[in-house]
Amino acid sequence: MITDAIGNVYAGDNENDSIRKIMPNGITETIAHDPRILWPDTFSIGTDQYLYFIVNQLHRQARFHYGKDLRQKPYSLIRIKIDELPAPTF
Repeated sequence: MITDAIGNVYAGDNENDSIRKIMPNGITETIAHDPRILWPDTFSIGTDQYLYFIVNQLHRQARFHYGKDLRQKPYSLIRIKIDELPAPTF
């Protein structure tokens, strides 16, 4: 999860292979939905106004599948244009 400069929160919707944007007024919208978005994690917003995150496939680890590792390499780094700047750090 991460917040941009105007207070929008971006979070992974792991069950639906999606990224959600939660606006300060409480309205939620899906900004990305794709079967390749497998357990999005480690969010970052760049000064280029892109949301970056990795696809770590946590739910495909062997411990969840009777010892069989279902993860597929290479793991992905995805970016989505959000047209917002990162929240300031102090």
